[in-house]
Amino acid sequence: MIRRPAALLLALLSLAVPRSLASQAAPASWRLETARTPVEVRESTSRGYAALPASVLVTMGAEMAYGDDAVTARFGGVEARFAAGSADVRIAGQTRTLEHPVYLEDGILYVPVEFFGRPLLDWSRGAMMADAEHHAIRPVLAKLDAATSGAPSAEAAAPAQPSAMPVQNASARPVRRLVVVDAGHGGVDPGARGPGGTREKDVTLRVARMVAELLRDDPTLDVRMTRDRDTLIALHDRARFANRWRGEGQPAVFISIHCNANESRAEKGYETYFLSEARTADAQRVANFENASVQYEEHAANGDALGFILTDLRQNHYLRESSEWAQRIQDGLRAIHPGPDRGVKQAGFAVLRGTFMPAVLVEIGFISNSREEQILNDRDMEATIAKQLADAVRAYFERPGVRPASE
Repeated sequence: MIRRPAALLLALLSLAVPRSLASQAAPASWRLETARTPVEVRESTSRGYAALPASVLVTMGAEMAYGDDAVTARFGGVEARFAAGSADVRIAGQTRTLEHPVYLEDGILYVPVEFFGRPLLDWSRGAMMADAEHHAIRPVLAKLDAATSGAPSAEAAAPAQPSAMPVQNASARPVRRLVVVDAGHGGVDPGARGPGGTREKDVTLRVARMVAELLRDDPTLDVRMTRDRDTLIALHDRARFANRWRGEGQPAVFISIHCNANESRAEKGYETYFLSEARTADAQRVANFENASVQYEEHAANGDALGFILTDLRQNHYLRESSEWAQRIQDGLRAIHPGPDRGVKQAGFAVLRGTFMPAVLVEIGFISNSREEQILNDRDMEATIAKQLADAVRAYFERPGVRPASE
C-alpha cells in the first residue's frame, strides 16, 4: 500500500506553485509527465501572469466539453468548470477563487498556473500535482512513494491513466478483439465546414457513435471510442489510447472517420487512407488538412532517433493489412455511396502515426460539396454508411489468419 504521510504531503503542496511563479517574466515550457510519452507545453504570459492552455487537461486524462467561453473538465468523476474572464473555478460543485482569471485568447482558453497547485490536487483526488521548480506536472503518488521509500513502487511509477479510458490488463489473456473508433476533430476544432454551415466534427461523431453501437452488439468485440462527445482529443493521444487499450497479442483495428473538403466545391466522393508517405499531391493535401488539427493542441516532446525508427518498424508490420482493409472499406462504400470511388490512398496522417495495429482513415464524403453536405446530414444515409463501416470491421476479423477471439 502506498504511504501518504500528512506532513510530507503538506510540504509538497507548499512547493507546488509558489505565488512568485505567476509573475515570472519569461514564459517557461512545462513538461506533462502524466502522459505515457511526456508532452511539453509552453505557458503564456501575455496577460502578465503565467497560464497554460486548458487543453493540457486532455493530455492529463480528462474528458473535456467546450462551450463558447467556458470549459468543463471531468477526471475520475470529478468536474472542474472554468469560465473566461472569471477567477472562480467550480470543482465538484464548490467554488475556488484563483489569484488571476481564466481568459480566452485567439480561440484558446487559458488557465492560470495556480490552478495546478492545490486545486489540481483536489480535482484529481490526490493523483496529480505540479512541480513548479522543474515546470512539470506529474503523478503525485509516485513522488510521495519515492520520497518515503527511496524508490517508486511499480504501482506508483505507472503513468496516470484517463478515467474514462480504462487500461486493459496486458498480462491477461485477451477475450475479445479490440475495435477503436475515432471520430475526427471535436471541441474547439470543428474540422471542415460545409457551404450550409455543417461542421465535420458533428458528422464524424454521429457516424462514429453509430458504428460503435452496431459493433457492440457483437460479444466477441471490445469497442472503444477515442471520443464519444464534443471534446478535443490530441491527435497523438488517440493513438496512445488505442495502444493502451490493447492487450498482449490481442487482435485489434483502428478506424478514424472524417469528411473531406476542397477549395473546389465540385470535388466529391469517398476515399480511404492507410499510413505511409503520400504518393500524390491530392493525398498530401488531405493529410495536411487533417493534420492541421494540431494547432488546437500541445505538441509532444521530441523523441530520440532510435525510438522513431523502432516505431516506424512496428507500424510497417501492419501496412499490408491496413492497405487490404482500406480496400475492403472502399468496396463496401461503393455499394451504397452516390459519389465516385476515389480509391485507396496513402498519406502521413498524424492520427494514424503510432497506432500499433491495422489502421485506416476514411473520408466519407466532401462536406465542401453542397450535394454531399446534404448526404452527410441525412440521418438515414449516415446510418447506411455506419453499417458499411461496421461490416468492414467484421469482415476484417473474418479474414484467414486473423486470430479469433479467445473464450
